[in-house]
Amino acid sequence: MDLRALEARLENWARAQRSGGYTPGRATSAEGMYRGGGWREARPAPIQPDLADAAVVQDAWRVLMPFDKDVLMLYYVWRAPSSFICRRLKLKQGRGHAHVWEFALYHAQNAIAQRLEKVEDKFVNSPKLAYTRAQPITDSEPCSSELA
Repeated sequence: MDLRALEARLENWARAQRSGGYTPGRATSAEGMYRGGGWREARPAPIQPDLADAAVVQDAWRVLMPFDKDVLMLYYVWRAPSSFICRRLKLKQGRGHAHVWEFALYHAQNAIAQRLEKVEDKFVNSPKLAYTRAQPITDSEPCSSELA
């Protein structure tokens, strides 16, 4: 898992979630531009998210376990501090328990990275294949009705 590439994709996904359909040429009122004695300086438009990649990440996020979904949503979209996330998700916190939060974030990042790799490889639920592999039917063993 390349954490830098994953981090950039998750930040892009979070920007798309927070954007709320922002359009830079949208009309605003004059009262919104007024600030105590002068006009606001023109701010550059925020970086537009890559909506196609954000949709791919969103699809991968939808199939995660609820805990991993909550960790990613709170950390990337809400930009909540770890203490808030630990309280909200009822994780142990305080001295000696920092590893709990670090493991929860690592687990969520690893889960979405696996989903994103599988989406790009066009395999669906491939981590489950080892457990749900079909077994061939053989005629070497007689049925119980033939024994009686």
